[in-house]
Amino acid sequence: MKERGVMNNLAISREAENNLRTIDSSAYFDVERKQLHYEQKTTVPNGTWETEDFIPVNRYAFVRKDTGKLLGIHSEDYIVRPYAELAEKVNDVIVESVPDYEKYTITPKDQVLEGGKKFIRTINFWDDKISLENYGSNGMHIKGTEEAIVPQLRIYSSMDGRWGQQIMWSSVYVVCLNGMVRPDWSFTVYNKHNARQDISFTQNDFKMGITAHNELGEDLFKMMQRKVTDNDATHLFRKTLANKQTKLDIDDSSILVLKHLDDLWTSYSRKYGSTVFAIYQAATDWATHPLTRGAVHNVSRKREKQVASMMQSTQWEGMVS
Repeated sequence: MKERGVMNNLAISREAENNLRTIDSSAYFDVERKQLHYEQKTTVPNGTWETEDFIPVNRYAFVRKDTGKLLGIHSEDYIVRPYAELAEKVNDVIVESVPDYEKYTITPKDQVLEGGKKFIRTINFWDDKISLENYGSNGMHIKGTEEAIVPQLRIYSSMDGRWGQQIMWSSVYVVCLNGMVRPDWSFTVYNKHNARQDISFTQNDFKMGITAHNELGEDLFKMMQRKVTDNDATHLFRKTLANKQTKLDIDDSSILVLKHLDDLWTSYSRKYGSTVFAIYQAATDWATHPLTRGAVHNVSRKREKQVASMMQSTQWEGMVS
């Protein structure tokens, strides 16, 4: 990792220099499995129903012991993998990968969502920040801010069956907190909850993620140099992100999605010029900060995948090549 530097005006909170080993207490809870039964009934001569028997079925309710909240209904193959154990496993790999890790600024954040149904842990590695000011006089620096990108390791899991276990690398743009989407979503490991083996995350996975982040600065600098027009931006959005509808979004039609994206493009092009970088910022803003009737974390994950697909489209390739 790089030598630690002083960072000012950060939008992401750092309450401690290094609290990697701290896992929020909300991630610790016990789950019990209760088999479901089918109530079989029969008709008696007077036409009323009487219970004959309760027949067990291959479905189980997974319930929090402390609150009694139903987390999900699954088959007997479903394996409960506690959130805290997953976080501890990743922590161990980080400690093994970073000599004297206590000397570095590493800050995690835990979110236990929907009463325990979902879990997100993000870990920011501040010493490996990329300062965009290092890429020459691009004329895009915002006075009073630090134009920097911080590598972020994300951990996802759930107990409602919506998410498998996933460990993936991303990056965060410090100024606006937009998540930096990569087109190939490499450096990701995934595991289903009915898999017999635990998820695998190695020192090599960790090091590859840091390496990919360090290459991201060059990619963003190239985006800053590519000039585009309003029509280019609108055409890209119309062919990709605004080409599909989602019932969870407030802007639930392609027309409204396109308007939202065009508005974001206008805002970012004023800051960064009419460049591919401004398009990229508009797209990642749309993904990171959705207007939605549903749960933000669900919509945001879906949109990030859409942005990744956009960056593999022929329209995008035509602009960046």
